[in-house]
Amino acid sequence: MRVVSRQARRRWGIVAAGTALLCGLPALIAAWPVPAAAVSAAGLKDRILSSSGVPYQGYAESNVDLGLPSLPDVGNVTSLLDGTTDQYAWYRSPDEWRADVLTDAGETDTYQTGAYGTFQWNYTSNLLTQIIGTEPVRLPRAADLLPPALAERLLSYAGSATAVRRLPSQRVAGVDAAGLRLTPASSTSTISAVDVWADPRTGLAVQVEIFGRYSTAPVLVSRFLSVSFAAPALATVTPNLSAGVDFASSELPDVTRIVNGYGPQLPTSLGGVAEVAGVPGLPDLAAYGSGFARFAVVPLPASTGQSLLQAASSAGITVQLGSGTAVVIQTPLLTVLLSQQPGSPIYLLTGTVTASVLERAAEQLPGYS
Repeated sequence: MRVVSRQARRRWGIVAAGTALLCGLPALIAAWPVPAAAVSAAGLKDRILSSSGVPYQGYAESNVDLGLPSLPDVGNVTSLLDGTTDQYAWYRSPDEWRADVLTDAGETDTYQTGAYGTFQWNYTSNLLTQIIGTEPVRLPRAADLLPPALAERLLSYAGSATAVRRLPSQRVAGVDAAGLRLTPASSTSTISAVDVWADPRTGLAVQVEIFGRYSTAPVLVSRFLSVSFAAPALATVTPNLSAGVDFASSELPDVTRIVNGYGPQLPTSLGGVAEVAGVPGLPDLAAYGSGFARFAVVPLPASTGQSLLQAASSAGITVQLGSGTAVVIQTPLLTVLLSQQPGSPIYLLTGTVTASVLERAAEQLPGYS
């Protein structure tokens, strides 16, 4: 029979207690009170809007639940806005950053370089592609969902009429983050609130939540699971041009040629909503509204318009507009309307407004009244 001394039992008791403490440490840290940040709502908003020069590196996760149907000719936007996106990010400046999107099949990396533009690397094909040309307009990409980029874009859209107030601080990825809530002034917005938590010193956003008008839980959540404010090395955000990587270049399509010319010039107001500054050189593409109640109008080429209209018809609601028809797809945040009238192009109207706003706007499009 083995006799365990009192001293040995004490030592093993200390080991067990230490192990239990280590296992419970993450929960203890999360539960530790977060000190309130001494910054006003307006001050925090200004710091977030001025944070584009703050370097960081981290791992972020975004969850979006819009319920969009699969639509043709929109790349991976449908999956991006419906599901979970995991990505590593390294950010030195607006012109030098890298974002790696992780999937079951591998990863797809986007590099933004100051001198040579944008590169994309596909793990599966081991192909590095240089994107040549400027992007006056583009589809959303995964990097747009990173908390800093998303917060800056949302706050820049908010407008002076949007109510802003502080939220209690909370710990996000080890950061004692100050909270901010933005509440739209317009009753026609599909957004009821935008919550942002940011580092109170630098203004770097670490978590963003967007609530739909009729949802109690956030429809979109983007947050860092780990983050560091250390600037990544230049080599980290520079694409690999070694001999073992296949290289290609791809010129961006001429958006001006593609979008323009498919309809008459759009009016300066639609449905009682004024036009806002659009994209230079693209008079046939217009945006209307203010704050979080905005929508865009795009005349579509015949083939693209018919494909989208057919796909939307199986997932949306058909409504009568004048002598033509329209299909409306309503999600918790985004509303999409595709409208067609005899002798007129198919128009795409989409934005964070209610369906009634888009229907009124469509009825006033050139050739629709």
